Amino acid sequence: MKSVHMKSVHKKKSKSSKKMATLLRLAQRGRAKLLSTFFPCPLPRAKDNDPPQVPAGKPSGKQQLQPPQGLRGEALVLASQLHGETFPLPNLWKVFAEWPLAANQHAERLEGLVDSLLERIITNERKLKALKQADFARLISLWYPDADWPELEIATAYSVWIFVWDDEVDAGDTDVSNDEELARAYYQKSLNTVRRLLDLDSSSTGTSISSEQSDLQKNPTEVEEELHINMALFSDVGRGMRTATDMIQRERFFRELENFMVQVGVEHGHRMRGTIPSLEKYMEIRSGSVGCAPQIALTDYMLKIRLPESIMEGAAMKALWKETVIICLILNDIYSVQKEIAQGSLFNIVPVMYKDCKPEKQSLSTVSHKIEMALQASMKRFEEAATSLDEIAYGDEQLGKDIQSFVKWCRYFITGVLQWSLESRRYGMAECRHDDGSLSIVL
Repeated sequence: MKSVHMKSVHKKKSKSSKKMATLLRLAQRGRAKLLSTFFPCPLPRAKDNDPPQVPAGKPSGKQQLQPPQGLRGEALVLASQLHGETFPLPNLWKVFAEWPLAANQHAERLEGLVDSLLERIITNERKLKALKQADFARLISLWYPDADWPELEIATAYSVWIFVWDDEVDAGDTDVSNDEELARAYYQKSLNTVRRLLDLDSSSTGTSISSEQSDLQKNPTEVEEELHINMALFSDVGRGMRTATDMIQRERFFRELENFMVQVGVEHGHRMRGTIPSLEKYMEIRSGSVGCAPQIALTDYMLKIRLPESIMEGAAMKALWKETVIICLILNDIYSVQKEIAQGSLFNIVPVMYKDCKPEKQSLSTVSHKIEMALQASMKRFEEAATSLDEIAYGDEQLGKDIQSFVKWCRYFITGVLQWSLESRRYGMAECRHDDGSLSIVL
């Protein structure tokens, strides 16, 4: 009888504890809602002693167990709402099942190249190890499965450069990432360097960012001798493009890089101030700062084709670029959200969509559903643009083949981002993945 009585008491205590834990979580969420309504300024962070609630038998996604530090304003409030919550994602390979995925024959050789490039510019051992573990070689191999080695060398130098350049602003552990004035100087100097290394003058690019007169008079070789360490890899890119592309191609590439750097600056300003833009404004900023458009501008060089300017600047091609960028930014954001919040950045489509939800439907499950719908809608527009490009080439067999190669590469670019994001230790999605391919990401 005593044993039965003790079990009964234990069950009552257990039920009481669970009830108290539930009430505590509800109170914490209620407090976060009140903070967002009445106190838009930075406030002390609420303590959260409850462990993240993860369904039994599910991946834990243990990268982020503590609230991120250094947040303010709307970002702080949003972080308190999302902390410890689980972001569910379906297996998105089901969405892209009909799109191609392949790896380059030089995949193993690319690993050595990437490591050597990183060693040229990264002196911090901890950072170097983390970047090597990210396996950028795998990503580049998936992006350019059909490319030859000379083109791969240039694409690899560019891809590693843009990751390292962007991390200087995004990572939250550098002087540049924590100071708007230093960041502004970093963008300006970088853009001036890019322009000179591409052998473009300010009048041809129409850049709005000024440069010193002495810099304008330097040739690309002189500029290479005075590079910021984060710009050293771009000298490889500049040399390759100066010899293998025409002025119009380089100007287009530069314009996309300029927009990338400008929007990275806008994004950095939001992060420093702790402000969260509307979803529409976010997509405008992030379409530039994600850095996909400059990569697309390299496509004809990588494929060894030259599409007519009437097509490159036409509505159908612009639509194809736009949807390629949108799909890639969504994929990048959803798989990097845990890492970014851990680094103190809420500038990501997941928190932005969460904030944009109506109060009665505000949940990460709602965000997940909206993201899947957005991807499917963008894919539909992508296919419509691809069809329009095929129609333009009707009757011209070679042009048709070149257009099909360009469109196919855009698909490779997207599926490469998807596969690499799931595999790479940079985002740690392996810890969040279920047997059916879906994910549970603890924020």
